Amino acid sequence: MRIPHTLAALLLAALAACSSIAPGPGGRTGPGAARPTLESEQARLADLFRGTPVVFAMQGDGSLRVTVPLRYSFDPGRYAVKPPLAAVLDRIASSQRHEPTRFAVAAPPDPNTRAVRLASDRAASTRDYLVARGIEPTRFSITGLGDGEEVVLLVGDAVH
Repeated sequence: MRIPHTLAALLLAALAACSSIAPGPGGRTGPGAARPTLESEQARLADLFRGTPVVFAMQGDGSLRVTVPLRYSFDPGRYAVKPPLAAVLDRIASSQRHEPTRFAVAAPPDPNTRAVRLASDRAASTRDYLVARGIEPTRFSITGLGDGEEVVLLVGDAVH
């Protein structure tokens, strides 16, 4: 399924409009900057992606749950990250690169299949995309087979 041009344009425009992280005290970003809370990140990301099908929701355990519909994440039968999912992952990587948060990734197979290998490859591809953007691989757990038709990323201090 193709991504509607308006959705792709909206995601790319939102990403371009917010291409930098707000500096912390003394104009710093990174490890020495003030740590944004996941609640403030949830609000910022939800505002940034308003009008898109991406959902950012705080969980009872204090973790941030990010969901992106499968059709905007991967092509059928493939596990290469598509541009709309990449836009979301870029924002998460830039805000969490220097934070002590952990990540859990789950991705579904194509609808009406139980292709466990494809689901695992999609979850690994999502992890690898974030690792390529500076998130340490030791901060991840991959649950592989997701339920439903969305990629789920949990971000938090106690995520396993």
